[in-house]
Amino acid sequence: MHTFIRCIRSDFYKFKHTSMLWIHILIPLITAILFITYYSESPWNVDAKISGYLEVIGVGFPLIIGLITAKTVDQEGEAGNFQNMLCGAKSPVALYVSKLIVLLLLGTLSIIIAIGIFALGFKAMPAIIYIKAGALLISGSVFVYILHLFVSLKYGRGSSIGLGIVESLISALALTGFGDGKWYYIPCTWSSRLCDSLVFTWLNPAMSFGYEEIQKCLIVAASATLAAFILSLFWFKRWEGRKSYD
Repeated sequence: MHTFIRCIRSDFYKFKHTSMLWIHILIPLITAILFITYYSESPWNVDAKISGYLEVIGVGFPLIIGLITAKTVDQEGEAGNFQNMLCGAKSPVALYVSKLIVLLLLGTLSIIIAIGIFALGFKAMPAIIYIKAGALLISGSVFVYILHLFVSLKYGRGSSIGLGIVESLISALALTGFGDGKWYYIPCTWSSRLCDSLVFTWLNPAMSFGYEEIQKCLIVAASATLAAFILSLFWFKRWEGRKSYD
């Protein structure tokens, strides 16, 4: 446990001296302000504005995750060809888990800012729904973080970013009829569709459909995320670094 805590502190210290923290603060802040400004002149009704904003965050999240994880892994590669991750602690797995947790914490910070600032401008939806939306956004993205950390370590920056672009496109398509009945099994769509279902339950509290959609997805997501995490640990134990990275 002491080694694990030390790894987390070390990762936060590394990020403190890079643009990583500011990226997680400024992107959601600017996004929220831009949407609030646009919506102040938009003829859309309030429900559509809230739903649209949450969907945009959910759709854009995979691409942002791809960029962030690629940048994080690149820093490790440039600092010594991943030797810190391979030899920098008694337990290399602790370094891997630490990296994942710090990324998730920074992602959570971004979601809090993005949702919090927007909620101040659109108070039509109860605060508890905004809180649930934030929780669904981050819980629906854990699998994506694990996937992109693996891809960044195994294949490099270009693969992670390219995958993020494809995932965001799929996530956008899944908001249409294309995703109906299938989106539960496509991890990159979880965040956007969960928020879509949450808004539906808020607008239609007497209908059980939205609740059933959320429940089904969370069961699938929890199982898949746990499996992905365990598999990634086994893989990282045998990882010997990359000979080259882009």
